Amino acid sequence: MGYLHRSFALLILWSLLLAGPSPVGAGQPGPATHDIMIRVDGASCPFCAFGLEKRLGRIEGVTGVRIEMKEGKAIVTVKKGATVSKHALRQAIEEAGFTPREIIAPPEVFSKDAAP
Repeated sequence: MGYLHRSFALLILWSLLLAGPSPVGAGQPGPATHDIMIRVDGASCPFCAFGLEKRLGRIEGVTGVRIEMKEGKAIVTVKKGATVSKHALRQAIEEAGFTPREIIAPPEVFSKDAAP
């Protein structure tokens, strides 16, 4: 295995180990986070997933990102009480070079922004 492949494999391993499960608040009845599911066109390789994960992870309030390439979706975890702009999500995906499609999450997760 070449140097690049070993480096990438280590990067993926560290990402998986550090991501861990979503935290649950102590003594609270529900999760301390909310998940946003975004359909994404064009993310078909691990390098694509890494770039997309980095862009989405920079958005304020985002605590984690998981890319499911086979399903063509990104799962963005947001801390409870935080809001995220749909526009910011779409922009991050486009800046990473992909096409955002359907965005699904509880309504309270989304901030009131001008872009639908």
